[in-house]
Amino acid sequence: MKTRMMKMMGWMLMIISMISLTSCELEWRFYDDVHHNSNTNELCSRTWEESWVENGNRYTQRLDFYNNRTGRDYLRIEYWDGDVSENTYRFNWKWDECDCIRMSYGPDDVSYMEDIQIYNNTLTGFLDNVEVYFKGRL
Repeated sequence: MKTRMMKMMGWMLMIISMISLTSCELEWRFYDDVHHNSNTNELCSRTWEESWVENGNRYTQRLDFYNNRTGRDYLRIEYWDGDVSENTYRFNWKWDECDCIRMSYGPDDVSYMEDIQIYNNTLTGFLDNVEVYFKGRL
């Protein structure tokens, strides 16, 4: 009788463990996919562009977010002496918190856009602790 009871307890413990592991995975998917569905649609609906001048150089950055959780970061620099450089970087992204996106460019290259607000065709927040103000290009 004792052996049978121990087997039943072992099975119950295994079932409870499997259910709890599965629920963590479902909770994350719910948080990322359902909670942010309208924000994701708005984020992926256009190219986001910001331009600024620093040390006599003109910078233009464009961010594209895609529904498949990939993205493109385009950076153009027009130097004061007339030279121009253009680079495009690919990244994977996900909602990290309620108003934060984690952008992974590679194994050791991660950026965070925090305090995101999307309104009136603008995307604002802090990209790696620098305040940004992107305008949407349809």
